Amino acid sequence: MGNKALSNAVVANWRKKRLLLLQQAFLESITSIRLVGRRALLALLGIAVGCAAVVALLNIGHNAANDSISAFKGLGTNNVVASYVPVAGANRPGPDQVNVATVKTEISEINSIAALSMHSARLIHNGNAAYATVVGTTNDLVDVLSLPLASGRFLSSYDYQATFVVVGARIASDLGRPGRPLQLGDRLQLEGYLFEIIGIASSLPRTVLIPVDADNSVFIPIKGMRRLRSSLEINSIIARVNDTSGSNIAAEHLKKKLSDMAGGREVEVQIPQQLLDGLSRQTRTFSYLLAGLGGISLLVGGVGVMNVMLMSVAERRREIGIRMALGARSSDITNLFLMEASILTTLGALTGALIGVGAAYAFVKISGWSFALAPFSLPLGILSAIIVGVFFGLHPALSAARLQPVQALRDD
Repeated sequence: MGNKALSNAVVANWRKKRLLLLQQAFLESITSIRLVGRRALLALLGIAVGCAAVVALLNIGHNAANDSISAFKGLGTNNVVASYVPVAGANRPGPDQVNVATVKTEISEINSIAALSMHSARLIHNGNAAYATVVGTTNDLVDVLSLPLASGRFLSSYDYQATFVVVGARIASDLGRPGRPLQLGDRLQLEGYLFEIIGIASSLPRTVLIPVDADNSVFIPIKGMRRLRSSLEINSIIARVNDTSGSNIAAEHLKKKLSDMAGGREVEVQIPQQLLDGLSRQTRTFSYLLAGLGGISLLVGGVGVMNVMLMSVAERRREIGIRMALGARSSDITNLFLMEASILTTLGALTGALIGVGAAYAFVKISGWSFALAPFSLPLGILSAIIVGVFFGLHPALSAARLQPVQALRDD
């Protein structure tokens, strides 16, 4: 028991001594940095600028990516779009009907599905005319697109023979008059037929992921397209999946099912989620490129630290010689100058991190984006700045440790 207690006392005494030495070295490093004056401030500024560049560019790239992706999120990312593509050398029309109810039943990953037959036409209402895309579709399209309605209702399964129409937001605005907007029950002239308005859609942002521009379209029962075209031809099938993780499986099953009723045409299936994944990879690469550009300025700051430390070693050769003559080891001299470099770079890194976040926030707000802090920007910027600063401070520290005490004491 006595030997164990003695051993613990020795260890505790050694730890206390090491802590005191570290504290003393820290205080001496602070004093040395203050004596260097403006040169230390310039070195700190170089590290701060480099760290600020890394943090700011990472956050700018991160927020630019978020803004790009948010323009598509919620606008078709959980949809699968199938199109009938003509076969080279063959002039066969697409199918005139697809039993979407059967497809929905047989593919469990699909929540809702709608067929589309599209045709461009001129609409007339009370002397006002507008060109629009006439979309022949089924009642499930409102669920597939999450199409909001300003008034009225969407097409139902009982309207397949009726001359009913649902009007997109922009078409409704173009056909209305000041003081007399388009209303439910109004009639539109379309290719010689009168269609009764049963619904007016709210504005839905356009997205390249979906082949329908709802604001510039009018929707009629798909069988009603026979009034406008000599033959009904389905152009696309849009399906909404329960979960984006099941998009690939749903796409495979949908392509196989539709190929059996393609009428001699090929079926091409697009998965919008894959486009978003590719966009995410590109924006991450762009962010890394911006971080690399910021790293170049960080290296310049590291060179500044090395220059300041080399000048400090040159000016303190006599001090180093005295320390060695009094018993300081080479490791003590190395640690002393490394601590100075560490303190200098840490202060610069913390200052630069704050400046970088502020600069990124200002840039994002000026650009009209929503700011979100990049998850790894602060630790990456601060750690890289400290590592660079300590790395460039290692050479001056080793140079100081290699000095011969007698030669150092001879310097005036």
